[in-house]
Amino acid sequence: MTEQTSPGAPTENDPLAALNQVLSEVIDVAVTSRQAGHAVPRGHELHAELDRLFASARSWAEQLVGVDSAMGVSALAYMTSPTGRLPSGPQPSPGSEEKVGQAVRQQLDRLAAHVRATTGDQADPRVRDLLRRIGTELRAHLDALPSSSLDG
Repeated sequence: MTEQTSPGAPTENDPLAALNQVLSEVIDVAVTSRQAGHAVPRGHELHAELDRLFASARSWAEQLVGVDSAMGVSALAYMTSPTGRLPSGPQPSPGSEEKVGQAVRQQLDRLAAHVRATTGDQADPRVRDLLRRIGTELRAHLDALPSSSLDG
């Protein structure tokens, strides 16, 4: 017996569904970076990096939505509504900059792993190139985050 899906409905092994899962995680990163920015004093080095991360996440989301549009689909078909949306990782709360940095780093590590896995699933070389660029920028953000004392 085969499973029936409606046209355009996401399936488990659908590269477009995987791409939109990356988009969903990018949106989570944007929200996390904005919230974390409120937990870190303005003028602190981490606050500036969180602002840069927010700008990057916003750009990535716009580019990924552009891919969906070019493929004739709506990203909303693949995502939970904003009211049903749960963050994909721990949300930073006021505390030490180290704790905030660790929470953001965990989410970026998870997104980077998902971007790497999704890149190989994409048949369109333009989509693979976009995902590689996002992965490279993610690495730069991870490198810019302060290392925790647990790293060394």
